[in-house]
Amino acid sequence: MTPDAGTHFEQNAPSHLPRSAHDAGRARHLDSEEALDRLHSYFLEGCAEELRPVLQSVLLEARKVRKGYGSEEVGDGLASIWYAAAAIVELGAALELDEADVRGAAAAVAEACALPLPAARYVLFTATVGNPKLLELPPLVAVEIQLSLLLGFDVLADVSLWAQGPDGIESIMTLGIEGRPSRRVRAEAKATLQRRSRLSLLGGSQLRSMPVLRFGQAYAAIVGRLGTAGPEVADAYLTEAGAALSSVIERERLLEHSAARERTLVASAERRLMRLGFDLHDGPIQDVLALAADVRLLQQQVYPFVLDDYREQTSGRFDDLSSRLVELDRQLREIAHSLETKSVISRPLGEILHREVDGFAERSGVHVDLEIRGDPDSLSSAQRITVFRAIQEALANIREHAGATNVSVRVRARRSAIELQVVDDGIGFEVERALARAAQRGRLGLVGIGERVRMVGGTFELESAPGGPTTLKLTLPRWEPLTPP
Repeated sequence: MTPDAGTHFEQNAPSHLPRSAHDAGRARHLDSEEALDRLHSYFLEGCAEELRPVLQSVLLEARKVRKGYGSEEVGDGLASIWYAAAAIVELGAALELDEADVRGAAAAVAEACALPLPAARYVLFTATVGNPKLLELPPLVAVEIQLSLLLGFDVLADVSLWAQGPDGIESIMTLGIEGRPSRRVRAEAKATLQRRSRLSLLGGSQLRSMPVLRFGQAYAAIVGRLGTAGPEVADAYLTEAGAALSSVIERERLLEHSAARERTLVASAERRLMRLGFDLHDGPIQDVLALAADVRLLQQQVYPFVLDDYREQTSGRFDDLSSRLVELDRQLREIAHSLETKSVISRPLGEILHREVDGFAERSGVHVDLEIRGDPDSLSSAQRITVFRAIQEALANIREHAGATNVSVRVRARRSAIELQVVDDGIGFEVERALARAAQRGRLGLVGIGERVRMVGGTFELESAPGGPTTLKLTLPRWEPLTPP
């Protein structure tokens, strides 16, 4: 969103807002649809095109929320708060949120709910930092959104989040600070983590802080320099922020343990695949080479005894056998090479995927359109391997069974998730019956993709029907630890 869009409501709000509880009681609430639509229009102004459907979905949900309150007057204001909080989270997740948006959203809520602006800011803050959607985002993204609201509402002029690391106290995130945080900020964070009083350490400092508790222990500390709000108001905000961040940190710890298990399981699976690649190279591939040599020797030994009328035909047959053995050797080497994980981890993922897709198109004659959006090289090793293996298996199934002429492969690396979609225009199939039959025969390719995706916390969908098309979708959650391992 543009800064101008964010300041429009902020600059014009005071003339619309009631100045007392008596005025609020007498103020005429906007029509419910009008209030939500005006909020929606505000958030749409200057919004990226790809986010418009997301905000439209938020608007539809807000209308449902409004009906749940059973009162137009009450439901109107509460639904407006719900919509604004959800919209802020969506914009923050997409890197489309700035401080002007936050201030303007509060002014829009004040108008919709007939609240004084300070009250609207606090109500919107608590609704946003407590939004369940934040728990679906990577912890670092959720933390950034929650802390940025403290700056957007002018509660703090700058803010930082601290935690105890292996080498001492360290800053997890800083906002509104140029360069490194000062020694006074570090000392305040240390005192807060140790649950000591700030007054004994820094006297009448403009710094305010709040511990983030996990099972009663101070896991992190929020530290900020006062903005336009007074100390008591800032403490109220920080109390809400600390409680909200506690849930994010708890999820981060669960993800950390899950990620450790994921790394162990994926590493084990990849070692088995690599061993299989070595076994192919040392076994069947060498056998094929030996068989090809035997065929050539047999051709030389048999050729003198073949009648002239049959020599050309016999030579052609031997050449056909030799060609088939060469192709079999190439395919086995390709399979062995595809099972190697090192190149998938160490080389750019886009390069690896283009190579895989181009090789498939050359072998099968099927046209493939590959689109990669975002930064795929920011994925973890396990995520890169999962995306690569899923595309590899999907293309193998298309080549063997689909009878397709066109395939579309889309990879999108977003802030909150990695999305993959593979669509082919083949003959299609009945999904449940085909998967059950494949499992009975021990052909676990697609079933294996689903298990691999679920193992790393993702979702897997396969949609098809006789006549096609067939669509494979998977989504992997993004995760980065709050503190270095």
